[in-house]
Amino acid sequence: NKIVNGSFAAVESHPWIAAIFSRRFLCGGSLISPCWVVTAAHCFDGDINSLSVHLGKKATNETDATKEQIFSVEDLIIHPHFDSSSNNNDIGVYAYGACAVKSASVRVVCLPPLHTRIPAGFQCTVAGYGKERYLGLYSQYLKKTEVNLISHKLCQSPSYYGKRITDNMLCAGSPDWTTDSCNGDSGGPLVCEASGRMFLFGIVSWGEGCAGKNKPGVYTQVTNYNKWIA
Repeated sequence: NKIVNGSFAAVESHPWIAAIFSRRFLCGGSLISPCWVVTAAHCFDGDINSLSVHLGKKATNETDATKEQIFSVEDLIIHPHFDSSSNNNDIGVYAYGACAVKSASVRVVCLPPLHTRIPAGFQCTVAGYGKERYLGLYSQYLKKTEVNLISHKLCQSPSYYGKRITDNMLCAGSPDWTTDSCNGDSGGPLVCEASGRMFLFGIVSWGEGCAGKNKPGVYTQVTNYNKWIA
């Protein structure tokens, strides 16, 4: 998925974002500890030897050696109950041998406390390198946008996604349906501010089109996986 109608973002404003490559750009991710990146399980293309994690990256087609840190993936753990047909439990973590060094452009994002819930309507931020519209080109540059959380009940209604929304998912979109995550943003972070800190509440997972009416972005609900991640 890519950001539709978002704004370009300095990597220092999202220093936890990771760009995952498998010879070419594959997906986004989030740095949750110096040696671990969490992403969507559906991003894995089957060849761990070709995977690399890029931190502090402003654009997928540019390299800035003064900001970036690049690592080869040494281990990949996909949630054992990931269902590729429904995208339920769409979460995985990458580990690499050397660990990231904290800097202005590279730092970890906080995991929210176990089973924390935030109310519908709460505004959060999604970021990524994906497409600017469903059938468009990839932005390549990091972009961000603000989306509002949508209640589970509403997102499970027939006019939205119905029973496709499980308890492990959350939905978010803009009230006027003009901005959204999109193709190429998969695996990237949905962060929400609480008590002055940014917490990773969602992982970009799936959706129908991009910024379509009653078809918000669907995210893996991170708080359901704290124990699994630990």
